[in-house]
Amino acid sequence: MEYTKNFQIADIKIGKECPCYVVAEIGINHNGDIKIAKLLIDEAKKAGANAVKFQKRHLESLYKNEVIENPNLESQGFEILLDVLKNVELSDSDYKEIIKYCDEKNITFLCTAWDIESVNFLESLNVPAYKIASADLTNFPLIKYITETKKPIIISTGMSTLDEIEKTIEFLNSKNSNFLLLHSNSTYPAPVESLNLELIPFYQQKFQNLVGYSGHEQGIIPSVTATVLGAVLIERHITLDKTMEGIDQSSSLEPKEFAQLISFIRESEKSRGKAVKKMTRGEILQKEVLGKSIVCCSDIDEDQKFSEENIEVKGPAKGLSPQFYYDMIGKKSNRSIKKGAYLQENDL
Repeated sequence: MEYTKNFQIADIKIGKECPCYVVAEIGINHNGDIKIAKLLIDEAKKAGANAVKFQKRHLESLYKNEVIENPNLESQGFEILLDVLKNVELSDSDYKEIIKYCDEKNITFLCTAWDIESVNFLESLNVPAYKIASADLTNFPLIKYITETKKPIIISTGMSTLDEIEKTIEFLNSKNSNFLLLHSNSTYPAPVESLNLELIPFYQQKFQNLVGYSGHEQGIIPSVTATVLGAVLIERHITLDKTMEGIDQSSSLEPKEFAQLISFIRESEKSRGKAVKKMTRGEILQKEVLGKSIVCCSDIDEDQKFSEENIEVKGPAKGLSPQFYYDMIGKKSNRSIKKGAYLQENDL
């Protein structure tokens, strides 16, 4: 299987040699209010996010009519969810206005398509990529429909078994899809001890594919850790206030936290550097002061043997490295050396 090397959203390349791509997941945190949606776009842009992401649903396509009309037929949790979704869904004209606003703010608009009707609508808006939610990792008809758009796909792996993930990846590969896998724990909020971020390099090696991280934990350290472990894309929910009404607000980051997250990611990227070991100018100066040398602790005549009685280790680093101390023991000196003098390389 060929490793995905050329994943790109709009004009930004995403990969192991590129800066981490950060998605501010607005989702439904706008609570159906386009004014809040625009404020969240402003905050995401200010924080330095590459993209904002919304969620598009066509409820009649997602659920049976009798369930929509009477949610009591299902579980209480479903009843609550459906009531929320009915209240927060933006209109088609709202989405068009939001895309225009994103263009003005120079930030990429992304969206999760929850059903085929939503894909058709998003195609009319010419979105640059599609997000497939964890809940639809097993939804092959929806996945197939999205692959036919030939757009890049971001797919989350929460609430899925490894067997399900493997089967979906095989399906995506059979469609020659260009996709990016997101490790995720779909608990809201997700306990830190349940995140298992080591799955990021595990997925990279097992599937030979780019892997990112969709975080639902409280706080920012795990998401930064994910980038250190190789995540090439980070997706986090953003909110104006965690105490606002909404099912995703408590597992979201407020604007200052989101800005701090991106700042830490960029600092982490700077510190990662390359697998090249060489001393910096500062280290060379430090070594000259703090390093050590082999020094004669008594006068040594030419042809006299070096011993633990006539050489010792002292600072600073002006002579032969102490790494050669035991190489010198038993060898004859090729010159006369005064007490206190540093041994040099030619003394070897």
